[in-house]
Amino acid sequence: MDFANGLVAGLLARTADMAPGDLAKVEIYVNTTRMQRRIRAVFDAGPARLLPRIRLITDLANDPVSRALPPAISPLYRRLELSQFVAKLLEQQPDLAPRAALYDLSDSLAKLMDEMQGEGVSPDTIAQLDVGDQSGHWERALEFLKIITPFFDQQNEPPDKEARQRMVIEALAQRWKDAPPNHPIIIAGSTGSRGATALFMQAVAALPQGAIILPGFDFDLPSHVWDAMDDDMTTEDHPQYRFRRLMDVIGFTQNDVKTWSDQQPIHPQRNALVSLSLRPAPVTDQWLAEGPDLGDLHKATEGLTLVEAASPAPRPKPSPFVCAKLPKTASPPPLFPLTVC
Repeated sequence: MDFANGLVAGLLARTADMAPGDLAKVEIYVNTTRMQRRIRAVFDAGPARLLPRIRLITDLANDPVSRALPPAISPLYRRLELSQFVAKLLEQQPDLAPRAALYDLSDSLAKLMDEMQGEGVSPDTIAQLDVGDQSGHWERALEFLKIITPFFDQQNEPPDKEARQRMVIEALAQRWKDAPPNHPIIIAGSTGSRGATALFMQAVAALPQGAIILPGFDFDLPSHVWDAMDDDMTTEDHPQYRFRRLMDVIGFTQNDVKTWSDQQPIHPQRNALVSLSLRPAPVTDQWLAEGPDLGDLHKATEGLTLVEAASPAPRPKPSPFVCAKLPKTASPPPLFPLTVC
Protein backbone atom coordinates (compact mmCIF):
# COMPACT_ATOMS: atom_id res chain seq x y z
CA MET A 1 0.00 0.00 0.00
CA ASP A 2 1.01 3.61 -0.47
CA PHE A 3 2.61 4.97 2.73
CA ALA A 4 0.32 7.98 3.08
CA ASN A 5 -2.81 5.96 2.31
CA GLY A 6 -1.81 3.27 4.78
CA LEU A 7 -1.03 5.84 7.45
CA VAL A 8 -4.38 7.59 7.08
CA ALA A 9 -6.34 4.32 6.90
CA GLY A 10 -4.73 3.02 10.08
CA LEU A 11 -5.23 6.31 11.89
CA LEU A 12 -8.91 6.52 10.96
CA ALA A 13 -9.44 2.93 12.08
CA ARG A 14 -7.88 3.72 15.45
CA THR A 15 -9.88 6.93 15.92
CA ALA A 16 -13.22 5.63 14.64
CA ASP A 17 -14.76 5.68 18.12
CA MET A 18 -13.40 9.13 18.99
CA ALA A 19 -15.37 12.36 18.78
CA PRO A 20 -14.82 14.26 15.49
CA GLY A 21 -13.00 17.03 17.30
CA ASP A 22 -10.51 14.60 18.85
CA LEU A 23 -8.95 13.82 15.46
CA ALA A 24 -7.95 17.48 15.17
CA LYS A 25 -5.91 17.11 18.36
CA VAL A 26 -3.73 14.35 16.88
CA GLU A 27 -0.20 15.49 15.99
CA ILE A 28 1.66 13.77 13.15
CA TYR A 29 5.35 14.52 12.56
CA VAL A 30 6.93 13.67 9.19
CA ASN A 31 10.35 14.24 7.61
CA THR A 32 9.56 16.05 4.36
CA THR A 33 7.15 18.62 2.96
CA ARG A 34 6.36 16.14 0.20
CA MET A 35 5.07 13.59 2.69
CA GLN A 36 3.23 16.35 4.54
CA ARG A 37 1.42 17.37 1.33
CA ARG A 38 0.74 13.74 0.40
CA ILE A 39 -0.96 12.97 3.73
CA ARG A 40 -3.03 16.12 3.48
CA ALA A 41 -4.05 15.15 -0.05
CA VAL A 42 -5.29 11.76 1.18
CA PHE A 43 -7.39 13.46 3.85
CA ASP A 44 -8.63 16.04 1.32
CA ALA A 45 -9.91 13.23 -0.90
CA GLY A 46 -12.78 12.96 1.57
CA PRO A 47 -15.08 12.60 3.22
CA ALA A 48 -15.07 15.98 4.96
CA ARG A 49 -13.65 15.86 8.48
CA LEU A 50 -11.48 17.78 10.89
CA LEU A 51 -7.83 17.05 10.14
CA PRO A 52 -4.95 16.20 12.46
CA ARG A 53 -2.03 18.58 12.78
CA ILE A 54 0.65 17.46 10.32
CA ARG A 55 4.04 18.97 11.11
CA LEU A 56 7.64 18.64 9.97
CA ILE A 57 10.17 17.38 12.49
CA THR A 58 12.54 20.13 11.36
CA ASP A 59 9.94 22.75 12.31
CA LEU A 60 10.70 21.96 15.94
CA ALA A 61 13.74 24.22 15.57
CA ASN A 62 11.34 27.19 15.40
CA ASP A 63 8.97 25.96 18.10
CA PRO A 64 8.43 28.55 20.88
CA VAL A 65 8.44 25.77 23.48
CA SER A 66 10.25 27.92 26.02
CA ARG A 67 10.92 31.62 26.37
CA ALA A 68 14.30 30.72 27.79
CA LEU A 69 15.43 29.43 24.38
CA PRO A 70 16.71 32.19 22.08
CA PRO A 71 15.73 32.11 18.38
CA ALA A 72 18.01 30.33 15.93
CA ILE A 73 20.55 32.39 14.04
CA SER A 74 20.29 32.73 10.25
CA PRO A 75 22.27 29.99 8.41
CA LEU A 76 23.54 32.57 5.92
CA TYR A 77 24.74 34.84 8.73
CA ARG A 78 26.56 31.93 10.33
CA ARG A 79 28.30 31.01 7.06
CA LEU A 80 29.42 34.59 6.47
CA GLU A 81 30.67 34.72 10.04
CA LEU A 82 32.61 31.49 9.56
CA SER A 83 34.11 32.75 6.31
CA GLN A 84 35.74 35.65 8.17
CA PHE A 85 37.46 33.27 10.59
CA VAL A 86 38.51 30.94 7.77
CA ALA A 87 39.96 33.90 5.86
CA LYS A 88 42.07 34.90 8.87
CA LEU A 89 43.32 31.33 9.30
CA LEU A 90 44.33 31.10 5.63
CA GLU A 91 46.19 34.38 5.92
CA GLN A 92 48.14 33.07 8.89
CA GLN A 93 48.72 29.60 7.42
CA PRO A 94 48.47 29.83 3.60
CA ASP A 95 49.72 26.26 3.22
CA LEU A 96 46.47 24.88 4.70
CA ALA A 97 44.35 25.58 1.61
CA PRO A 98 44.17 27.98 -1.35
CA ARG A 99 42.32 31.25 -0.90
CA ALA A 100 39.81 30.15 -3.55
CA ALA A 101 38.58 27.45 -1.14
CA LEU A 102 37.38 30.04 1.39
CA TYR A 103 33.63 29.65 0.89
CA ASP A 104 33.76 25.90 0.30
CA LEU A 105 35.59 25.50 3.61
CA SER A 106 33.06 27.76 5.33
CA ASP A 107 30.18 25.66 3.99
CA SER A 108 31.91 22.45 5.10
CA LEU A 109 32.43 23.84 8.59
CA ALA A 110 28.79 24.94 8.77
CA LYS A 111 27.63 21.45 7.77
CA LEU A 112 29.98 19.90 10.31
CA MET A 113 28.55 22.17 12.99
CA ASP A 114 25.01 21.17 12.06
CA GLU A 115 25.83 17.47 12.29
CA MET A 116 27.73 17.82 15.56
CA GLN A 117 24.97 19.89 17.16
CA GLY A 118 22.27 17.50 15.95
CA GLU A 119 24.17 14.53 17.36
CA GLY A 120 25.07 16.32 20.58
CA VAL A 121 28.82 15.98 19.95
CA SER A 122 31.16 18.67 21.31
CA PRO A 123 34.42 19.84 19.66
CA ASP A 124 36.32 18.47 22.67
CA THR A 125 35.04 14.98 21.87
CA ILE A 126 36.26 15.27 18.28
CA ALA A 127 39.65 16.65 19.34
CA GLN A 128 40.24 13.68 21.65
CA LEU A 129 39.78 11.06 18.92
CA ASP A 130 42.73 8.73 18.41
CA VAL A 131 43.47 8.81 14.68
CA GLY A 132 46.92 7.19 14.88
CA ASP A 133 48.48 6.99 11.42
CA GLN A 134 46.47 9.98 10.17
CA SER A 135 48.03 12.38 12.67
CA GLY A 136 49.45 14.74 10.00
CA HIS A 137 46.13 15.27 8.26
CA TRP A 138 44.34 15.34 11.59
CA GLU A 139 46.46 18.22 12.89
CA ARG A 140 45.46 20.28 9.87
CA ALA A 141 41.80 19.40 10.39
CA LEU A 142 42.00 20.45 14.03
CA GLU A 143 43.09 23.92 12.95
CA PHE A 144 39.73 24.33 11.24
CA LEU A 145 37.89 22.66 14.10
CA LYS A 146 39.21 25.35 16.43
CA ILE A 147 37.25 27.91 14.39
CA ILE A 148 33.85 26.46 15.29
CA THR A 149 34.64 25.68 18.94
CA PRO A 150 33.51 29.12 20.26
CA PHE A 151 30.11 28.72 18.56
CA PHE A 152 29.28 25.82 20.87
CA ASP A 153 29.19 28.18 23.84
CA GLN A 154 25.44 28.24 24.56
CA GLN A 155 25.86 31.01 27.12
CA ASN A 156 27.25 33.63 24.76
CA GLU A 157 26.30 32.47 21.27
CA PRO A 158 22.82 32.28 19.69
CA PRO A 159 22.07 28.69 18.66
CA ASP A 160 22.13 27.41 15.11
CA LYS A 161 19.01 25.72 13.78
CA GLU A 162 20.24 22.20 14.54
CA ALA A 163 21.35 23.19 18.03
CA ARG A 164 18.03 24.85 18.78
CA GLN A 165 16.08 21.87 17.47
CA ARG A 166 17.91 19.59 19.89
CA MET A 167 17.33 22.08 22.72
CA VAL A 168 13.60 22.19 21.90
CA ILE A 169 13.39 18.39 21.82
CA GLU A 170 15.15 18.11 25.17
CA ALA A 171 12.75 20.69 26.64
CA LEU A 172 9.72 18.86 25.20
CA ALA A 173 10.96 15.52 26.53
CA GLN A 174 11.26 16.96 30.02
CA ARG A 175 7.85 18.62 29.81
CA TRP A 176 6.19 15.42 28.59
CA LYS A 177 7.91 13.45 31.32
CA ASP A 178 6.35 15.71 33.94
CA ALA A 179 2.98 16.13 32.18
CA PRO A 180 2.29 13.77 29.22
CA PRO A 181 -0.02 15.21 26.53
CA ASN A 182 -3.59 13.89 26.55
CA HIS A 183 -3.73 13.40 22.77
CA PRO A 184 -1.92 11.08 20.32
CA ILE A 185 1.47 12.12 18.97
CA ILE A 186 2.77 10.14 15.99
CA ILE A 187 6.10 10.16 14.16
CA ALA A 188 5.67 8.69 10.67
CA GLY A 189 8.28 7.64 8.13
CA SER A 190 11.47 8.41 10.04
CA THR A 191 14.30 5.98 10.76
CA GLY A 192 15.96 8.13 13.42
CA SER A 193 19.19 8.44 11.43
CA ARG A 194 19.86 11.89 12.90
CA GLY A 195 20.66 12.21 16.57
CA ALA A 196 18.09 14.91 17.35
CA THR A 197 15.36 12.97 15.53
CA ALA A 198 16.23 9.78 17.41
CA LEU A 199 16.02 11.74 20.66
CA PHE A 200 12.57 13.01 19.66
CA MET A 201 11.44 9.49 18.75
CA GLN A 202 12.64 8.25 22.13
CA ALA A 203 10.53 10.90 23.86
CA VAL A 204 7.42 10.09 21.79
CA ALA A 205 7.82 6.32 22.26
CA ALA A 206 7.69 6.85 26.03
CA LEU A 207 4.34 8.67 25.88
CA PRO A 208 1.09 6.87 26.82
CA GLN A 209 -0.39 7.94 23.46
CA GLY A 210 2.82 8.08 21.45
CA ALA A 211 3.49 6.00 18.32
CA ILE A 212 6.28 5.62 15.78
CA ILE A 213 5.41 4.37 12.30
CA LEU A 214 8.46 2.83 10.64
CA PRO A 215 8.83 2.65 6.84
CA GLY A 216 9.96 -0.72 5.52
CA PHE A 217 10.56 -2.74 8.67
CA ASP A 218 11.58 -6.29 7.69
CA PHE A 219 9.43 -8.86 9.51
CA ASP A 220 11.16 -11.68 7.59
CA LEU A 221 14.51 -10.97 9.20
CA PRO A 222 15.37 -13.80 11.65
CA SER A 223 16.01 -12.84 15.24
CA HIS A 224 19.60 -14.16 15.19
CA VAL A 225 20.43 -11.81 12.31
CA TRP A 226 18.72 -8.92 14.09
CA ASP A 227 20.70 -9.65 17.27
CA ALA A 228 23.96 -9.65 15.31
CA MET A 229 23.37 -6.13 14.01
CA ASP A 230 25.03 -4.59 17.04
CA ASP A 231 28.32 -4.79 15.13
CA ASP A 232 28.70 -1.39 13.45
CA MET A 233 31.66 -2.48 11.33
CA THR A 234 29.83 -5.26 9.47
CA THR A 235 26.14 -4.26 9.44
CA GLU A 236 26.07 -0.46 9.17
CA ASP A 237 25.17 -0.57 5.47
CA HIS A 238 22.20 -2.92 6.01
CA PRO A 239 18.72 -1.36 5.47
CA GLN A 240 17.55 -2.56 8.90
CA TYR A 241 20.61 -1.30 10.78
CA ARG A 242 19.00 2.09 11.52
CA PHE A 243 15.96 0.36 12.99
CA ARG A 244 18.17 -1.78 15.21
CA ARG A 245 19.98 1.33 16.46
CA LEU A 246 16.65 3.07 17.02
CA MET A 247 15.24 0.12 18.98
CA ASP A 248 18.31 0.21 21.21
CA VAL A 249 17.81 3.94 21.83
CA ILE A 250 14.12 3.76 22.70
CA GLY A 251 14.42 0.50 24.63
CA PHE A 252 12.36 -1.73 22.30
CA THR A 253 13.06 -5.15 20.83
CA GLN A 254 12.32 -6.63 17.43
CA ASN A 255 9.22 -8.36 18.82
CA ASP A 256 7.81 -5.06 20.09
CA VAL A 257 7.25 -3.87 16.51
CA LYS A 258 3.74 -4.58 15.21
CA THR A 259 2.05 -3.99 11.87
CA TRP A 260 0.13 -0.73 11.54
CA SER A 261 -2.81 -2.43 9.83
CA ASP A 262 -4.21 -5.91 9.26
CA GLN A 263 -3.67 -5.69 5.50
CA GLN A 264 -1.39 -8.44 4.25
CA PRO A 265 1.75 -7.66 2.20
CA ILE A 266 1.13 -7.51 -1.53
CA HIS A 267 4.24 -9.60 -2.36
CA PRO A 268 5.11 -11.78 0.66
CA GLN A 269 7.31 -14.09 -1.45
CA ARG A 270 9.25 -11.13 -2.82
CA ASN A 271 9.62 -9.66 0.65
CA ALA A 272 11.18 -12.90 1.87
CA LEU A 273 13.49 -13.06 -1.15
CA VAL A 274 14.72 -9.48 -0.76
CA SER A 275 15.13 -9.95 2.99
CA LEU A 276 17.37 -12.98 2.42
CA SER A 277 19.34 -11.33 -0.39
CA LEU A 278 20.19 -8.36 1.84
CA ARG A 279 21.63 -10.38 4.72
CA PRO A 280 24.79 -8.79 6.17
CA ALA A 281 28.07 -9.91 4.62
CA PRO A 282 29.14 -12.16 7.53
CA VAL A 283 26.07 -14.37 7.09
CA THR A 284 25.57 -14.46 3.31
CA ASP A 285 26.16 -18.22 3.51
CA GLN A 286 22.52 -18.29 4.59
CA TRP A 287 21.61 -17.73 0.93
CA LEU A 288 22.42 -21.38 0.26
CA ALA A 289 20.98 -22.67 3.52
CA GLU A 290 17.65 -20.82 3.41
CA GLY A 291 17.24 -20.14 -0.31
CA PRO A 292 15.59 -23.50 -1.11
CA ASP A 293 12.89 -22.77 1.50
CA LEU A 294 11.68 -19.63 -0.31
CA GLY A 295 9.41 -21.62 -2.60
CA ASP A 296 8.38 -20.36 -6.03
CA LEU A 297 11.09 -17.87 -7.03
CA HIS A 298 9.41 -17.28 -10.39
CA LYS A 299 6.41 -15.81 -8.58
CA ALA A 300 8.65 -13.82 -6.24
CA THR A 301 10.51 -12.22 -9.16
CA GLU A 302 7.53 -11.72 -11.43
CA GLY A 303 7.66 -8.24 -12.94
CA LEU A 304 11.30 -7.67 -11.95
CA THR A 305 14.05 -6.91 -14.47
CA LEU A 306 17.70 -7.83 -13.94
CA VAL A 307 20.11 -5.11 -15.07
CA GLU A 308 23.77 -6.15 -15.04
CA ALA A 309 26.19 -3.22 -14.89
CA ALA A 310 29.70 -3.36 -16.33
CA SER A 311 31.01 -1.26 -13.44
CA PRO A 312 29.62 0.52 -10.35
CA ALA A 313 29.27 3.85 -12.21
CA PRO A 314 26.36 3.01 -14.59
CA ARG A 315 24.25 1.37 -11.89
CA PRO A 316 21.95 4.31 -11.10
CA LYS A 317 21.21 5.08 -14.75
CA PRO A 318 18.47 2.51 -15.53
CA SER A 319 16.35 3.53 -12.52
CA PRO A 320 15.18 6.98 -13.72
CA PHE A 321 14.63 5.54 -17.21
CA VAL A 322 12.32 2.84 -15.85
CA CYS A 323 10.55 5.28 -13.54
CA ALA A 324 9.99 7.65 -16.45
CA LYS A 325 8.06 4.91 -18.27
CA LEU A 326 5.67 4.32 -15.37
CA PRO A 327 2.22 5.92 -15.66
CA LYS A 328 2.06 9.23 -13.84
CA THR A 329 -0.75 7.87 -11.69
CA ALA A 330 1.20 4.78 -10.70
CA SER A 331 2.07 4.47 -7.04
CA PRO A 332 4.31 1.42 -6.49
CA PRO A 333 3.68 -0.28 -3.15
CA PRO A 334 6.43 -0.25 -0.55
CA LEU A 335 8.43 -3.44 -0.25
CA PHE A 336 7.47 -4.02 3.37
CA PRO A 337 4.28 -3.12 5.29
CA LEU A 338 3.90 -0.12 7.57
CA THR A 339 4.86 -0.89 11.13
CA VAL A 340 4.31 0.73 14.47
CA CYS A 341 6.14 0.59 17.76
